[in-house]
Amino acid sequence: MGQFLTKLEGIDDGSLAAAAAQGDQRAFAVLVSRHQPDVLHLVSRFCDDPDGMEDLTQEIFVKAYLNLGTLRNGAVFRGWLHRIAANTCIDWLRRRKSDVDLVAGIEESLPDERDQARLEARDARRRLEAAMTVLGPRDRMLVVLLGLEGKSVEEVAGMTGMTQVNVKVRAFRARRKLKAYLEKEHG
Repeated sequence: MGQFLTKLEGIDDGSLAAAAAQGDQRAFAVLVSRHQPDVLHLVSRFCDDPDGMEDLTQEIFVKAYLNLGTLRNGAVFRGWLHRIAANTCIDWLRRRKSDVDLVAGIEESLPDERDQARLEARDARRRLEAAMTVLGPRDRMLVVLLGLEGKSVEEVAGMTGMTQVNVKVRAFRARRKLKAYLEKEHG
């Protein structure tokens, strides 16, 4: 079977997606192995827990598998998969938003660490998380993809389903909102 999968490695995404849509699980396995590092990297920008990242990545590939029939042009599999990943991360952020407030309250009641560097890193992370909460999930996704991931406007538009103009406008407004928040809260 390993030799058969090796032969599938040379086949383009479009052909593999078409075969997977017809029920070929080996073809989908090749797509997963080919695209999992990129999806995992994207997910890592939103979730820093290894178990959570793995669960979120698995959820993305399950959604992709279940929706293969909606993929009209297999040649655009990568962009289609990234759109599913982006939307899944947005949904995850929405679900998690209420949990973050609870965790922040618990963290405040814990005793401080002796290590000053660790304390400063935690404070910086908290400030960044607080700043990002002023943004809605979609705008947060744009800031992360454009600013932290270094994706182009064209790539982000393809991943999110927005127009390039809409990506630019929303990202500009989101950055302006972040700047105003940081200036207000931290001088």
